[in-house]
Amino acid sequence: MGARSKARKKAMDLLYEAEQKNIDFGEMLDISNRRDATKVQKLSENDYANAIVAGVHENYYRIQDVLDANLRGWTSDRLFPVDRAILRIALWELLYTDTKPEVVRSEALSLAGEYGSDDAVSFIGGIIGSVVRDAPESE
Repeated sequence: MGARSKARKKAMDLLYEAEQKNIDFGEMLDISNRRDATKVQKLSENDYANAIVAGVHENYYRIQDVLDANLRGWTSDRLFPVDRAILRIALWELLYTDTKPEVVRSEALSLAGEYGSDDAVSFIGGIIGSVVRDAPESE
């Protein structure tokens, strides 16, 4: 597994843990950084995982608006928490990075297949596809 894939997995874990503990994403990031500081050697994916969690935290409302707009008949509260974390990572990458949409989709589906709910792969794939289709083309 590549460094960015490991980072996405770590970010998913942190977003999920924050929801389970009912704490702010920023606070979860601080906790994670304190935990990592006690390790002898930091993992190379920590920087990107931290960037993801910080990005989701800083852009939470826009990410949530995009997610809600693409759920069609669902609310994000009804989603399995791991699926919600995977979608937040994917939406942050789609909206705020230059990561190619096909890479974002592939990585999200990989996480969904391993950690998500029973229908996560098709459901998350559909949401990501909808967001990419609706995105304005870059000039």
